[in-house]
Amino acid sequence: MRFLKQKTISKYSPSDDAMIVYDVRPSNHTANGGRAVMDLSGALRLPKGTTDQRPAISGVRTPDGANGYIRYNTTTKSIEAYIDDVWEVVRAPGATAITKQTLGPGNEVDTIFGPLDQTPSAENNILVLVENVLQLSDTNYNLLYGHVGSGGLGTYIEFTSSVPLDKFITILYGFAN
Repeated sequence: MRFLKQKTISKYSPSDDAMIVYDVRPSNHTANGGRAVMDLSGALRLPKGTTDQRPAISGVRTPDGANGYIRYNTTTKSIEAYIDDVWEVVRAPGATAITKQTLGPGNEVDTIFGPLDQTPSAENNILVLVENVLQLSDTNYNLLYGHVGSGGLGTYIEFTSSVPLDKFITILYGFAN
């Protein structure tokens, strides 16, 4: 089916001005290279929802796989895209504030600390130090999402061994969410 559609819509409608959609089938790339053209001056609203409301990926038939989906995640407050079979945060280049959180001190017994001030999307998106010694994710620590700890429900950090006596944990955020 070949689409070539242009429609002007009332200013009171949720849609705006004109949209032209060209046929995007691989067998027919003659019309504008398979692109959608939106002759608008407003904005495009992406689908949105929480992390738990992400669309089903497995078991859903798509022409070229699920890679390329894009949406606004209301949990992480970020635009995310499904890239190389993983949901990734999409961010424009620019300065990001690096913030610091200090937990502890250790007591040579406890391995779980928190809750974290921010919830990173992956363990590699934060820097964790114990008394200025860099800790490696999956080797020295893991994140516990939705954990109920002494500080309530949240994201906690669990070390693979206890934190030494009177040593503080420093977590740096802002590299990626």
